[in-house]
Amino acid sequence: MFIELHLYDKFDKTALDILKLLDDADITFSVCTYSSKEPIENISKKLGSPIKRLPAVFVDGEKIGRYYDLVEFLVSKGYIDYQGKRCQVK
Repeated sequence: MFIELHLYDKFDKTALDILKLLDDADITFSVCTYSSKEPIENISKKLGSPIKRLPAVFVDGEKIGRYYDLVEFLVSKGYIDYQGKRCQVK
């Protein structure tokens, strides 16, 4: 599983929550940052998927969404429970 977090280069609480969730669950991920001045349309083109705002999470090249979408995805795959705690090593 290859997780990419796309975010702006300025502080965002949702991005911080995603980073913490992935780190606490000991899940490997990469981060791609963009200038906060870059239009979202340009970022969408680079990613090859329409997005409305950052941060955005992609798993194996597929857009998952934002924080809660990532939680649902990780729960459904058995990586974490609904409290965000790691439930097994994959």
